[in-house]
Formats: sequence, C-alpha cells, structure tokens
Amino acid sequence: MEKDTDVKKIMAEERWNKRNARAYERFIKVTPSDDEQFWEDAIVNTPINKNAVILDLGTGTGFLARIILKNGFNVLGLDLSKNMLAVAKKKAPETFLVRGDAENIPLKDSSVDLIVSRWVLWTLPHPWEALEEIVRVLKPDGRVILCDGDSKNTPKSAVIFGTIRSFFKDILIGWRLPTWKRVYKKLDPHLPRWDYEQISEKLRDLGVEQIKVVHDINKRNGLLHKHIFHSEWEQFIVFFSNKR
Repeated sequence: MEKDTDVKKIMAEERWNKRNARAYERFIKVTPSDDEQFWEDAIVNTPINKNAVILDLGTGTGFLARIILKNGFNVLGLDLSKNMLAVAKKKAPETFLVRGDAENIPLKDSSVDLIVSRWVLWTLPHPWEALEEIVRVLKPDGRVILCDGDSKNTPKSAVIFGTIRSFFKDILIGWRLPTWKRVYKKLDPHLPRWDYEQISEKLRDLGVEQIKVVHDINKRNGLLHKHIFHSEWEQFIVFFSNKR
C-alpha cells in the first residue's frame, strides 16, 4: 500500500464499515457519564456565543455533536466515513454533516470559533497536516479542544489484558467478533500516532502560544469502570487558542 488515498479509503470503508459504525454507537451508549460531563463542561466553559461556528472534526456517530446541540449551539460535523455519518444523521439530525478529510478541511480560512475533536489524530497518516488545517480555519481568538491518546509506553501485561477485555466487550457490547482489528495490519505502518509532545511542538511551529495539556481524564474511580472502560492508552486533552 503506497498511496495515502488507499490508507484513508481503508479507514473509511473497511475499518468504519456499517457493522463497525453500528458497534461504535453501541459503545457510545455505555460511555461513562463522566466522559460526557467532561466534554459538556469544557464546551460550556469556552468563551463563545450561541451563534458561534463549531466544528466537530471527525464527528463519528455524533457523540460530541449531541452534547453541543444539547447546550443550544449549532454544530458542523465532519467525517471521512459515510457509514459513521449515516448513524450520526439518525442520532444527531440537527447537525450539519459533511463528508470530508481532517487533513483537508473544506472550510474557508479563519471561519470557525471552536473546534472539538475526539480520538481522530491517531487515525491519520499525516496528523501534522490536520493541525495545519485546524489552525488555518480557526478564527483569531478561536479555541480548540482535542482529545487523543498514547500507547507507546504501555506495559506488555496491560496490552495482553486489554486484548482479552476488548474481545469480551466486542461480543457483549458491540455484537461483533474482533475481526475488525485485522485491518490495522495494513494501516499501522502508515499511522504515526503522535503523542501530546509532538502535537504541542507542531502547534508551536505554527505560531500557537497558548497550549494546555490535561492527562488522565479517563481514570475511573469505580471498580466496574476500571475493569470495563479502562484503556491501555494514556488519554490526553490538548486545549489551545489561536492567540499568537
């Protein structure tokens, strides 16, 4: 596989086919309430007005879009997968949905007040291009809340336990066998999976000065949450504004 278009086609059509899009939504339904509350607080506490232009970059089935709509804002949801967008259309029908590439956002320069993105950068062959696009479309004084994760330092024991846990979650919640993981044998060599330090360094190269990183928001207090929802990935949130 040599072309970037092939990587994105596999991600959009094989990784996120109809079965996996429906399974993703089933996982969304059992997302711990503290995840939703974190995002709701982060969005509500961002200094924007009700007429703000908000972009949900990599909207998936519309998890963040639903939170945004619930709080009285309008939202544009962008995703590369038509199957994910089909689910989002049912679950968040008031969202303006567009099929598009995070590495080539189909919006004008300086046109967006707030960009939110959840677990998208790691799926991209060129995350630096997505960051360039985010900064390009962001208005002066615009804000970004970007969630991603790092699994580079995960102990082998955690990987093994995570694989077992994931198998049962796929069957009991996703109603599927974990055969979808085979697609990453084709994708992994092409996914840099940037960590927060690489993301922050790129943002500074783009002239962004106000950057804040928050770690460990996915740590669970309850035993059930720890066993079911804990990820071997270290989740982090990057907040930044376009003040330069």
